[in-house]
Amino acid sequence: MMMASYFMFWLWFVWRIWCMLKIYVIGLVALAFQMISKHNKMPVHVDEDGLVAIVTGGASGIGLQITRILTTKNNMHVIIACRSREEARKAIDGIKSELSIARVEYMHLDLSSLASVREFVTEFHNRDLPLNLLINNAGVMFVPYSETTDGLEEHFQVNYFAHLTLTSLLLPLLKQSALDDQYSRVVNVSSVTHCAASYEDIQPNFAEVREYSPHAAYVASKLAIIMATYKLSEELKESKCKVTVNALHPGVINSDLYKHLHWSIKWVIDVIRMSFFKTTKEGAESVVYVALSPDLETMSGGYYDNCKVAKSSSISYSKALQDDLWDKFKSL
Repeated sequence: MMMASYFMFWLWFVWRIWCMLKIYVIGLVALAFQMISKHNKMPVHVDEDGLVAIVTGGASGIGLQITRILTTKNNMHVIIACRSREEARKAIDGIKSELSIARVEYMHLDLSSLASVREFVTEFHNRDLPLNLLINNAGVMFVPYSETTDGLEEHFQVNYFAHLTLTSLLLPLLKQSALDDQYSRVVNVSSVTHCAASYEDIQPNFAEVREYSPHAAYVASKLAIIMATYKLSEELKESKCKVTVNALHPGVINSDLYKHLHWSIKWVIDVIRMSFFKTTKEGAESVVYVALSPDLETMSGGYYDNCKVAKSSSISYSKALQDDLWDKFKSL
């Protein structure tokens, strides 16, 4: 019995190391390509005046830079959807100090609570505003195991499930807000590290905490985002509505998402990211391209990297797995 427990411990330990190594290998390859490639900053002009956008996690990191860029686009009205009122206030003050006429405001949204997602949608509907752009940007990375108030694993809910719920609840308004010559758009921020995930890694929760790897959970949530993007795009095309949905990898970005790394590897990543990673502004520019580029006006169901169409992992294209994941979403 003791021997079996010892063997299971080492099996679990090796599996966790393997999950971690896969991500860092993929990340290093992506970083190498990023370093030898020119950052594509595509000029984007918005013809329509006063479009309305929601940016989840829009008060910090890439999200803050997305918000900042959008407020400069032809009187766009940007809603920062995040948990921290204080963080949002600082973001808004900073943006308005640069552009006093910026139309930017805060609405509370806690993606770890589906009740909060529903409350946000109700409040937004009560504002009687259109919705032209939804950018699902917020996320967590490599957090220790924890369950949300809904009993779901945190990566699964915050990065994937709550965003898909938010999108589904706002979809009727996105359809209604589409203009004659301009589609409404949904943009899902994913990551190239999704290539390290298998479909089996996408788990709403875990039978035992010892089955959990924060690295596997993170990449699984990013894979789920892409698969849901493809499935939702097909649904939208079938309904012939003027709403598009696309996913993207914003680049290997120097942000505070690495704060949950173990100290033994964190110091190495910190040294590398300060010197070689893209800035949050550069990452935001890739997101804004997918969100606003006229070249993508009717394009849906794509995955982008550095403002170009890219290939996601082979399993992400499986129709059977997409359908299975969609069914799980409806059943939760």
